[in-house]
Amino acid sequence: MNEYLTGKFRPTERRYIFLAALVLLPVFFFPVLHIWEMRMWAPQYREGLTLRIYTNEIRGDVDKINTLNHYVGMKALRNEDFREFRFLPQALTGFGVLALLAGLFNRRWLAVLGWLAFTAFAVVMFKDYATWLYKYGHELDPRAAIKLEAFTPPFIGYNRMANFKVLSMPGPGTVLLGIAWLLGPLTVWFERRAARSAGRSSRRQ
Repeated sequence: MNEYLTGKFRPTERRYIFLAALVLLPVFFFPVLHIWEMRMWAPQYREGLTLRIYTNEIRGDVDKINTLNHYVGMKALRNEDFREFRFLPQALTGFGVLALLAGLFNRRWLAVLGWLAFTAFAVVMFKDYATWLYKYGHELDPRAAIKLEAFTPPFIGYNRMANFKVLSMPGPGTVLLGIAWLLGPLTVWFERRAARSAGRSSRRQ
């Protein structure tokens, strides 16, 4: 293991490390791609309402949804209440910089360190989002005009909440983050395949 970590990438695998840093750019440096999306439909909202979560804010039909939330006792959605927006862009920037440095200086241990930190961070963020959804549907104001049974909005997929149909799904930002994460094990796989191929060639000679 120590020998692997102190080694260097071949040019092909080094390009994958650069690519991992590149695909992160639209998510953290230019947060133009949302990381999660929730769509809601009801008889009175046939055109649907949309909520899009970026790394630094929530956009979409936030005002309309907050008006509905007021009647059923759900918390209002306010950017300042999400502490994640204060560190998520910086954290993703850090992972992108680690990948960039690993590629520039061709340091395998730096790439492995960045990938492990990225993986741990993703697990914590998914758990954080699931907790947020649970609290959002369970901490209802008892003084609300419309009483609802406690519920949990869907993490991924379709569900019904009162007379609303709700679809929750990852956005293109999360898809890019997933691609950047996959490039880590793919790089190792390509390296091992190249090493096996080189071993077979040397045995034939």
